[in-house]
Amino acid sequence: MSNPFKPINRVNLHSEVMQQITAAIRSGQWQPGSRLPGEIALAEMFQVSRTCIREVLKALAYSGVVESRSGVGTFLREIPSEEPSLVMDLLSSSDYVDVLEMRKLLEGQAAYWATERATPEEIAELEKILRQDGWTLKEIHTAFHDRVTALSKNPVLIHMLTEFQEQFKKQRELNFVILPDEDRLEHWKVMEAIKSGSPAKARKAMHQHIDYIWKKFAHLFPEQGGRGKM
Repeated sequence: MSNPFKPINRVNLHSEVMQQITAAIRSGQWQPGSRLPGEIALAEMFQVSRTCIREVLKALAYSGVVESRSGVGTFLREIPSEEPSLVMDLLSSSDYVDVLEMRKLLEGQAAYWATERATPEEIAELEKILRQDGWTLKEIHTAFHDRVTALSKNPVLIHMLTEFQEQFKKQRELNFVILPDEDRLEHWKVMEAIKSGSPAKARKAMHQHIDYIWKKFAHLFPEQGGRGKM
């Protein structure tokens, strides 16, 4: 049987694999409810590593296109006509890197001013967010970042971050599905820097937090070169 997929551009493996799998699904090559070929078979079809296939399938599962059933395989779900999903959009363009750069710039400054301007009581309340037992990790993540922004007490910065909120939300959600545990630890590093009372340390900690994210995802965007790190 001939291989229906085109040779992959080695410069942007994940994006091309994502796009070709999505195109195959939309064309009806795989029907809703059907089992996709396994990692080994897909890796051979696209001539890429199993790691590449695994990460693409993880992103597709997060976006709701497929579902993974332990010990059984990966199955295609019903895909809404309003596709594409946010994950596909982000992985197939430079948007992810653009948003990451803006997050680093704006949220780094928010952490700086929050450290400089927040009262001890407000900092204690910020720390309580990270200690919440009844919240999901995603809820803690969102509340922490939003509160750091609010504690900057700069209306213009708060407005700018609010304007970018939808883009930031999409980018954060993709991070969260890949890095949930690391995300929790990174927030504590930012928290400790804020508690130290040094605005410069707090800004650096936020920058390092976002740099850490970039290091985990940079291989998805090899064409971006040194971008994402300021």
